Parts: sequence; C-alpha cells; structure tokens
Amino acid sequence: MSGFATVRRLPWLAVAACVTACQTQAPEAARLRSAGQVLAAAPELAGARVAFLVVDTGTRRELAAAEAHRGLLPASNQKLITAAVALETLGGEATLPTELLATGPVRDGVLEGDLVLRGHGDPSFGVGASGDAVLAAFAAALRARGVREIAGRVRGDGSWLGAERLGRGWQWDHLGEDFAAPFGGLCCAGNVLEVRLRPTPAGPATQVVPVADALPILRVAMAAPGAQTELVATRPIWGGSLEVRGTLAADAPEQVLRVPVADPAAFAAQVLLAVLRREGIAVRGGVLSAGESWQVAVHESPPLGALVAAMLRDSDNLAAEQLWRVAARTLRGNGSSATAELHSRAVLARLGVAVDGLVLADGSGLSRRNLVQPAQLVQLLVAMQQSPQSPAFLAGLPIAGRTGTLRARFAQGPATGQVLAKTGTLARVQALSGYVLRPNGAAPWAFSVVVENHTCSDATALAALDAFVGELASAAGW
Repeated sequence: MSGFATVRRLPWLAVAACVTACQTQAPEAARLRSAGQVLAAAPELAGARVAFLVVDTGTRRELAAAEAHRGLLPASNQKLITAAVALETLGGEATLPTELLATGPVRDGVLEGDLVLRGHGDPSFGVGASGDAVLAAFAAALRARGVREIAGRVRGDGSWLGAERLGRGWQWDHLGEDFAAPFGGLCCAGNVLEVRLRPTPAGPATQVVPVADALPILRVAMAAPGAQTELVATRPIWGGSLEVRGTLAADAPEQVLRVPVADPAAFAAQVLLAVLRREGIAVRGGVLSAGESWQVAVHESPPLGALVAAMLRDSDNLAAEQLWRVAARTLRGNGSSATAELHSRAVLARLGVAVDGLVLADGSGLSRRNLVQPAQLVQLLVAMQQSPQSPAFLAGLPIAGRTGTLRARFAQGPATGQVLAKTGTLARVQALSGYVLRPNGAAPWAFSVVVENHTCSDATALAALDAFVGELASAAGW
C-alpha cells in the first residue's frame, strides 16, 4: 500500500490508562490529546466506556490514549484478528478445495453409488452466477465420465471443520438473520436462502433462490394499493418449515427476504441436486452404497488473500467464521472454536501482540463473549504493516468515504481517502480500528477506538467516533 513506510521492529511500548502523549514532543500530540478528551467527555456518551489508542507506526510512540488496556467488545474489529491469523497461517495464495466424489462404479451410464460434495471451508462456494457455473461444471464433469443417472443419493459432507454451526455467545435473536448464517466445512450461496414475493391479482407469487425443499408456508395478507408492506421470514434454526408472515400491498415491488439455512451441508447437496437435474442428470435417491469414493471433480476457491480482502471490505461474518476455523483446522487438525482461539493466541503472540486478557469466542465479532483491548488491536495493526502478508491485509481495509463499509462515512473532510479502517457495530457498541495515512510518505498512524454501552442512538455514537477520527486525519496533515 503506497504511503506505508517499512519500519524496523522495536520493543513494544507500554501504554498508560489515561489520556496521554507518552513523553512525545510531536506537535500533533496536544491536538490529539484534546480530541481524545472531547470524545471521552462527550455528554452524549455519558455512562459509556470510551477507549482508544493512537500510535505513530514509524517511531512506535503513543500519541493519545484512554483506557487502552480495557477489554471491550470489538464487534467486527474482530475480523482484523481473523484476517491476520488466516494470512499468517496459510498465506495469501492458499486455496480451499471443494470436491465432488463418487462412492461407486459407473456402469452403462449409471453411477452405482452416491455422489458426495465435500467441502474444506470455502466461504465463496456456490455464491452468485459464478457459483452456479461451478456447479454446472461439476455436472459436466459427470457427463464427461459417461454418467447420465445416479442410482444413489446426493450428499453434502461438511465434516472437515467439525460439528459446530453457530458461534459461542451469539445472540438468540440474531440466529434468524442472514448475517448470522451457520458455518461449516461445506457452504453454498452464503448459507442463505432468498425468499422473493411479488403481488399478483391471485395473491403473492413466491420464489425461493437458489432452491428449497418446499415453498414457504405463507401467512401473508394482501393489502390495498399504497398500504404499508411488512413481511418477515422465519425458520427454526435446527430445521423445519420456512414461513413468511405479514402484509403485502397490491402495488408493492418485489420483496426479497434473506433467511439462513439450518444445515449448510444438506443445503449445498440440495442445490447441487437441483443443478444436476437441470443439466439432464437423473438422481434416483434412496440408495446408500458402500465402498471407497473417487474424485469426479474439484473446485478451488479464489486465493485466500482475495477471500480475506472481501471479508474485511464487506464485513462478511460467514467468511470470517470459516477462515478463522480453517486456519486452525489446517495447522492443528481441529476447526473447533476452542482450537481456533488457541491457535489465534499463538499466532498473535508470535506477531508481538500481548495476549493476556484476550478472549476470542468467534471469528466474526458477533459474539458478546469477546474481549479485545484497543492496545491489542493497535499492536496487531503495527505488526501486520510489517508482515510479508501486509499487501493482502491492507487490500481489504475499507477506505474512508470510498469503499466497503466506510463508503458512506467520511464523505467529506480530512479523513476522506486517508483513513483505512475496519468498522464494528453491535447493539450498544461502535468501533473503528485502522490506519491514518500521512502526507509525503510518512509512516502512518495506527489507531483503535471503541465506544461500548452507550445509551444514545447508534447514529449519535457513530458521529462522536467519526468526529474523533476526523481530528486524527486533520492532525496528520490532511
């Protein structure tokens, strides 16, 4: 990333628990100290925990800090840790395979066995038009081997990452939302169904994308033109009927409701089954064959660096959970949350991040069990700036006013285009951690700011946080 000077490793400086300039004589220190005091004393944040740290990555000097060693909920700033752990473990060029296997021989155009779709953690498998093309290519690979019919079943195998599907400490009221889709060794289409409804004279017309075992149960009342449309789609998290309830106005545009699937591996098999039939390969089902499997085809994911960049840019929770666990499974043979936490702590310690007091319950930051200090996030940012994996790590960070989850923030002002940072939002939590670039190629500043337990609106808390970061950019010379 241009503007990121390479700096040599220096012993990490301890940070104070109060707002300080840490004996630096930098002319910016007084201004940063004042900005920090304004944020910490903001009346709208009364009663909230406000913690931040700003460090010059060139000198490692602390420019401003408050409560920097307080463990707080990082929200999606947790993805910075996931990105670093995945890249440092696997490297940016690693790919994640998804295999199509067969369990029996092919005789007279019939596969006398099952077809097995086996995943190795790729969060991008089956997503969008390119995902459909991959599944169609699997069907073509079968036809190339003379297969016209499958005597057995189509099965999904997500066992490579273990049996866990939900993160530790996820809120129960998040589990029906698309941003809390279950994870696993085999994913498809983001593990989310889209339920599309449009009004017709005969009532709601319904389509489920990419596929469902049955159309949803509709408890939808048609309303007069101009009436308010209010719809909700639900499905029990452990399986069961998909249901849509509410009111649909007669002149409403198509409504799209996104619902997480209950069993990602079974869902992937269901999508593959639909594609096979569409491509002219019959599936009898109901036959379970024994014997060893053989590989029909394999699909490799995009390079890990691209997966990490997309995860950071879009704050993709599913990708974060997958990559966090894939790193642990690859190096330690176990993809459980407990092993992923153990592995992450080891990687962070090697990077020079102090891990005392660190609690990592998941890879996305959805969990309210996580505890991360602003000081730990800044240490990580400084370490990754110097890592061989730095280009992949930096490539995904949203740019203020320009890209990703910062596209609509800092639309004008000194921070625009000069702050690269990861956002984080949970109920009563706002966080932002990243880099402030500096003119003339000077070493950037690394910062982390977290506001937790605020009682004002999210928009008000966000405005206070963004004003502080805007002051950082201004003090940096923009």
